[in-house]
Amino acid sequence: MPGEEEPYSGPMSVQSAGAVSAPEGDPVLLRALGGDRAAEREICARLLPAVRAFAARRLRSASVDDFAHDALVLLVEALREGRIQDPSRVAAFALGICRNLARERARTDDRRRELMERYGMNESDWAAWDSQLLVRRDHLEDCYSQLTERARRVIRMSYCTEEPDGEIARTLSITEANVRVIRHRTLAALRECLEKPISWTQV
Repeated sequence: MPGEEEPYSGPMSVQSAGAVSAPEGDPVLLRALGGDRAAEREICARLLPAVRAFAARRLRSASVDDFAHDALVLLVEALREGRIQDPSRVAAFALGICRNLARERARTDDRRRELMERYGMNESDWAAWDSQLLVRRDHLEDCYSQLTERARRVIRMSYCTEEPDGEIARTLSITEANVRVIRHRTLAALRECLEKPISWTQV
């Protein structure tokens, strides 16, 4: 049916998004899993056309590069954290990232439209704030980069993939109470950081 995702049909292909293949014993992939930064870049270069094609089918052209960047950053993060247990399925893992990211952005767009309709905003109102939001995003990204890896994962799993506290706790091998404490402290740290100048502008 139109609009449905095509089924995944092979261990190393992103369906309808370009041919990407690498055998399970691919030395570049194995080096990437071992923390080799150059190998990570090569894996990203292999997958970039497929990720861009996936995004191009769903997004305006201006958003494709941002989507591809975010998806590949998440892939590199997964490589470094050892979350890709079956190297032969790295492309399938990347496809899963793309699908999750697309769903997340669709939910964000839906919420934005709902708020705009509720409060009488229009696209010109949004455009007027755009430059301020871009500056704020840079500041937020700077603050986010200063968090610990565990704090970043709790925030991402709570608000990006919207996972319940129990699932976050199991993934990070901590208690649900610890998840709530980490999230509370991390949000407080982000709030405090956002009230200060961006770190690279400080003397």
